[in-house]
Amino acid sequence: MEPGNDPARRRRVFRSVPIRVHSSWLLLAGLLSALFAVLYFRGHPGIGTPAAVGLGVLTGVLFFGSIVVHELAHAVVALRSGLRVDAITLRVFGGVTQLEGDPKNPAVELRISLAGPIATFGLVLLFLAVGQLGGAAIPAPAVSAANNLALVNGLLLCLNLIPAVPLDGGRILRAVLWQCWGNPAAATRAVAASGRSFGLLLIGFGVLAVVSGGFGGTAQLAFGAWFVLVGIHLRRAAGKVTGHLWFAERLRGVTAGHLLDYRILSVQRTASGHELAALDTPHSEIPVLDEEKLIGAVRLEDLHERPVSEWGRVTAEHLMRTDIVKRTLGPGDAAIRLLPLLSGENRSVAVLDGRQLVGIVTMDTLRRRLALGGDG
Repeated sequence: MEPGNDPARRRRVFRSVPIRVHSSWLLLAGLLSALFAVLYFRGHPGIGTPAAVGLGVLTGVLFFGSIVVHELAHAVVALRSGLRVDAITLRVFGGVTQLEGDPKNPAVELRISLAGPIATFGLVLLFLAVGQLGGAAIPAPAVSAANNLALVNGLLLCLNLIPAVPLDGGRILRAVLWQCWGNPAAATRAVAASGRSFGLLLIGFGVLAVVSGGFGGTAQLAFGAWFVLVGIHLRRAAGKVTGHLWFAERLRGVTAGHLLDYRILSVQRTASGHELAALDTPHSEIPVLDEEKLIGAVRLEDLHERPVSEWGRVTAEHLMRTDIVKRTLGPGDAAIRLLPLLSGENRSVAVLDGRQLVGIVTMDTLRRRLALGGDG
C-alpha cells in the first residue's frame, strides 16, 4: 500500500491540517451577512430586524462552511494522492489549500483540482433540494436562505472554473495542457496568459457594474467592486506564476547545497553580547546553536538596540529569534524551495545535514546565483 493511501496515516495527517482565517475573509463574511440581512431577509413579511440579522449571520456561517467543504475536498484528494497538506487558508478571494510539493503528474493535479468544484456542485444541489422541495415542512425564511446559498455557491462555482491561476479552472486547464503537451512549463505559461486576459475582462465587467450601479443599488456596487478586485488579483497571480517559472528555469538542477554561504559564523546560546558584536561576518543574522542543534538566530540590530552596558549580561539565547528553525532545508533540496522561505522579512534559510548546521542561504547569495545563471 502506498503511504498516501494508508487510511490510518491519512486520518492522522488530516486531523493536523490547520484551517487559518485571514482578517480579510471575516470582512467578506460580515459584508455578505449584512447584505442578506438588510437587502433580502428584512423584506420578508413578518421578519423583524433581529430575525433578519440572525438569518443573515446564519447564511454567512453556512457560506463559510461551504468554502471549508470545498477546500477540504481538495485536501482529502491530495492526501489520498500521497501529498502533504500544510494548511487551509481562507482569504477574501476564497480559500487556498497549501500543499507541500507539487503533483507528480497531470492526472494527480486534475483529480485534486476537480475535487473542490465537485464538492461545491454537490452543495448547490443540496441547497436547491432544501429550497425547492422543502415545502411546508421548512419555514419560508429557511427556504429563502437555502435558495440564496444555492445561488451564491453556484456563482462562486462558475467564477472558480475560470481558466486562470490560482482558481481551480486554471489548475484544471494546466493539467489538461500538461497531459496533451507533456510540458508543464508550457502549460503554466498558457494558463498565466489566460489569467491575465480573464483578469482584464473581470475588471471591465466590474467597472461597468459600478458605473451603472444606480440600476441595481448597493448590492450591484458591492459585487462590481468585488469583481474589480478579483480581476486585479488574477492579473497579479498570473505575474507571480510567470516570475516563479523564470526562477525555476534559472535554478533548474541547483540545490540548496550549491548556494551555501560558508562565511556565516554560528555561536553557542551562551555567547555574550560583546562576543556577538566582535564577530567578523558580512551578515546581520547569526545562527545560535545548543551544542550542534540549531535553536534560533540573532539579528545584530536587536543587540545594538540595547545599551552597551548590558552586552556583558545578555546572551545569544536572550536575543535570538526562533523563526529560522522553521526555515530549514537539506543540502540536496531543490533551490526553488528557497523562494517562499526568503520572502518578506526572512533573511536567511538554514541548511541542515540531519541536525547539524552546514551553512545558510541568504537572498544575496540567491541573487548572485541568478545573475550568474542557473547551471549547476
